[in-house]
Amino acid sequence: MSEPDILKSAPKPNRLLWLFLGCFALVSACDLRQPEPQYYSAETATKSYADVLAELEVAITERNFRITGHNKIGSVIREREGIAFPDYDTLQFCNLTQARVMLEMSPASVAWMPCNVAVRSEAGKVIVTTHLLPTDSSDPRLNEFARNMNEELKAIVHFAVEN
Repeated sequence: MSEPDILKSAPKPNRLLWLFLGCFALVSACDLRQPEPQYYSAETATKSYADVLAELEVAITERNFRITGHNKIGSVIREREGIAFPDYDTLQFCNLTQARVMLEMSPASVAWMPCNVAVRSEAGKVIVTTHLLPTDSSDPRLNEFARNMNEELKAIVHFAVEN
């Protein structure tokens, strides 16, 4: 195997340095980071926290999802610690028919299940946030599924905060 011209012209002690620098430049050019998760948030200053939670439950069940969990983080901290603490809740939900479709396309997509919505009270507002499914896989069918599901998730969030 012949050496690249740059190595042939380099003095022998510098060949290792050039090889190291070349490898470093190649590795540095590669982006090895995972994509950042995408979130969708909406807020209201006119609806109460309890009303937003109730609207979330309606929006979720009307779209044929089943609520699989409700974590009342803020109220549990208040009760346990006996302190004033803001409201924080998470709701988990799933549609088994949709889950099956997604898992048949990509078993690794189980990492995105169940769907999750977080609710918090901050600065006089109620803020609702959900994480969106990635739409940049190598499978166009999975990307289309994710885009459709993301629209459902956005609609759920929007319904909860709209007046």
